[in-house]
Amino acid sequence: MEGNRLPGNLDLIDLAQTETNRIYVIVEGGQGQGVGPGVGRTTRRPPRGEMASVTFTSGRSYLRLPRWSPGRRGRIEFNFRTIMRDSVLMVSSWNEDRSDFFAVEISDGDLYALFNLGAQTQRFLVGTGVDDGRPHHVVMERTGSRSLTFTLDGDQRHARLSAGDDGSLDLGSTFFVGGTSNPERLPWLLYTRMEAFYRGCVWDLRFDGGDVVELDRLRIDQGMTLMDSGCLAMPTYCSPTSCEHGGICRELWVGRLCYCALTAYTDDRCQRG
Repeated sequence: MEGNRLPGNLDLIDLAQTETNRIYVIVEGGQGQGVGPGVGRTTRRPPRGEMASVTFTSGRSYLRLPRWSPGRRGRIEFNFRTIMRDSVLMVSSWNEDRSDFFAVEISDGDLYALFNLGAQTQRFLVGTGVDDGRPHHVVMERTGSRSLTFTLDGDQRHARLSAGDDGSLDLGSTFFVGGTSNPERLPWLLYTRMEAFYRGCVWDLRFDGGDVVELDRLRIDQGMTLMDSGCLAMPTYCSPTSCEHGGICRELWVGRLCYCALTAYTDDRCQRG
């Protein structure tokens, strides 16, 4: 490449697919009579679908994304699959100057979203029974000054943020997926803040209708070795004979648990009367 001139045999599509972290500026014009000054046009690598999914397997890993500050509107969309009953799925970093906050958590198998626009933290139910190991599609959208719409697998819920703040959601410098670097600083209304980090897969995450986030690229770049590429199958330890006397078998990431509270029996398999 000489100055602003590109080689004639340069394949821009191949360049976009192979150069993963660079941005190129192509300058048009500037050659020949009657041509005005060059116009800068930025090209960027298109997102790759195979890089869009990761599986958190250790309970100790998380990904760091750039700041997301939706202001008075915003939309977040993603897919996930897990058998975790309690964990933080996504959370904004702590902001020293403001109390603004956003988080998504799974508590007792149900999905919740938490918002704080500067006055108080509010907690909203998005959907129930999401710890079933099946894929779930989530859309959370702030459609007006105080209006919220939550969609889980096509089922919608509507809610409103309370007044008493400036109405703008201004978050910290980092957005975490799968856990956080400072759980002790999270608000108490985030019930799973001190639980093990998320285990399960996440894919096709996007903000405000933008490109899908290449989560697997972030995993590689951030050196998160206790995670896997793609969406792995969920563990299956339960069988029809795992628990006795009507005990309910619950899948864990490592092993299983017999829930005996609804029976007259106790012990690890509900076998002791």
